[in-house]
Amino acid sequence: MRDDPTNFPPEEFPHLFDRYEKIFQSALQTLGLKPAELRRRSEFKFDSGDAANLEGGIAILRVVEALRLENFLDIALVKTNKGMPGADITCEKKGQKICLEVKAITKQSSGRAGLFLEDQLYEKILENLPKARMQLDATASELQCSLKFFTCVLNWFHQSIYLGQSQYQQIVDRLERDGNQESLKGVDGILFVTKMGQRFLFLNERAKAIDR
Repeated sequence: MRDDPTNFPPEEFPHLFDRYEKIFQSALQTLGLKPAELRRRSEFKFDSGDAANLEGGIAILRVVEALRLENFLDIALVKTNKGMPGADITCEKKGQKICLEVKAITKQSSGRAGLFLEDQLYEKILENLPKARMQLDATASELQCSLKFFTCVLNWFHQSIYLGQSQYQQIVDRLERDGNQESLKGVDGILFVTKMGQRFLFLNERAKAIDR
């Protein structure tokens, strides 16, 4: 209802708005929610015009859509008590209940100067993993989830364009080899969703049961 060049740059409007509308429509159908029900949740209140909040909320809905396309079932948003840690989404596949924490790598943030594209993404994920593990652990315990996934929605343009399956695999391998940092301890899968809509899912041995 007003000019918003931060969230909707003139060169991307109305195409970006139209894409968001499609994501909302599909995600709401998957979740079985009405728009008013979604707006009751703080992460989906966009009236402030805060760009990071918009990207974060849209990221959750994009993951809902990605899970639907990957044939996950019973996809739902997690309800957490105010001030308590918790993941964002639960779903099921092959009899396994899974919780997912969604972290959006937003356009407002930037990678460390002087690093290669994959190194920039690795460092950003490394920053987010400790809090994400805590949120996943809390939800897995409360809702009896057998698997825990970290989900990275990548809104950085260059990484989305130039990185492919092998580069994302290298990032996951590097996180697994972090030794004393135990970066992926308790994380059974990593799902990347790129700005262009590509999906890259990496599973540990426990989680590979959902793909058999």
